[in-house]
Amino acid sequence: MDKDKILKNTDSIILIFLTVQIFSVSFSIALSSISMGIWGGLWIIRTIYTRKLCIPESLSKDIKIITVLILLFFITDLYSRYFAIIPEGAFAGLKRILLFLIFFGAVINIKDRETLNKIIVSILIVFTVISIYEISLYFLKFSEEAKTTNIGEIRLYAFSFFITTAEIKMLFLMMLFPLLFIKEEIFLPKRLLAIPLSIIFVSMYLTQSRNVFLAVIICFIIFGIILNRKFLFYLALFIIAVLIIIPSGFRQRIASIADPKHPSNESRLIMWNVGWQMFRDYPITGVGDNEITRVYKMYKQPEFHGEGSHLHSNYLMVLATKGIFGLLLYIALFFTLFLKHFKYFKQAVIKEEKYLIFGSILSMISFHISGIFEWNYGDWEVLTVFLFIISVPFLLFKFNHQTLQKNNQTKEI
Repeated sequence: MDKDKILKNTDSIILIFLTVQIFSVSFSIALSSISMGIWGGLWIIRTIYTRKLCIPESLSKDIKIITVLILLFFITDLYSRYFAIIPEGAFAGLKRILLFLIFFGAVINIKDRETLNKIIVSILIVFTVISIYEISLYFLKFSEEAKTTNIGEIRLYAFSFFITTAEIKMLFLMMLFPLLFIKEEIFLPKRLLAIPLSIIFVSMYLTQSRNVFLAVIICFIIFGIILNRKFLFYLALFIIAVLIIIPSGFRQRIASIADPKHPSNESRLIMWNVGWQMFRDYPITGVGDNEITRVYKMYKQPEFHGEGSHLHSNYLMVLATKGIFGLLLYIALFFTLFLKHFKYFKQAVIKEEKYLIFGSILSMISFHISGIFEWNYGDWEVLTVFLFIISVPFLLFKFNHQTLQKNNQTKEI
């Protein structure tokens, strides 16, 4: 077998396991981790063998800026762990930074739009099948659980923690739903997109995750204001209809978003206050992202379920564990990604690509809105899907640049 064929087969295996890593977070973190080890290892071996990283020239400058910000953020994580209040095993948590390989691996290894489409469809199929199973399980258990639990507190749960499940579905839903509002044909028939997304939406709703409800509604409104004003009218009708149809327990769950006395809201306010105290005591280094429950107990004994496991907010968690420079770099990194996405959105000519980029922007916005109330940056499954989605605008920009170069070469000939 010649060198080119070996490299081609290696590239295919890398993409297969990259795809498996992404879709398997919905049902098996073990399979997802193993898949990352396989494709990541092969990619490193391939890079060493060819002595080429193969960063697209069209993205070189943007990728360098993102890389520098990731490295600087990593440094704040490194020194915060070095100075951690509880130093034993503090550096074990650094493995989270390896997930950024998903972003770089996707941008570099996905070579064309057809391959990207296949990966997206594969993820869509798996997420839909898993959602059908989760919904079925939810209703099979519903009548029994309703005997002892308020129906507004019965939450869809199968393979992952319900908030994790909801946020994974939210991210993928936000990326793809704008495509339903394009008159032109897209990479798959719209009914084959609408039906799976509807199923994913229902399963997402049944998790009863209020941070996700808030993020999704805000993103829907942003989509309506910027791309489709008529959508706002239908969204309002949909919300009114849902609020009329759903049982009172479900309505109470939604209304509790604004209730400071709801147990989970009250516990979050307490945890944020403790996080602020941690920051005030360690403003530069933070307390270190290690043994947070033990550190939390130095400030307050937990009273509520889940209190102190983390601070239930990306921003407070980063601020408390990594200090002020960690938070500033966290914001700088994702704000820079947003600016790059917006640049690609403005430059996109094909409507399908423009809407897919905008969907990726909405996905990032939803991640950060839900992250106000949850430590989703620290959730391996959620971050896996998120880092793939933020690569999509970079890929579409790369493909367009490649097409433009080919057209220019054809004209010259």
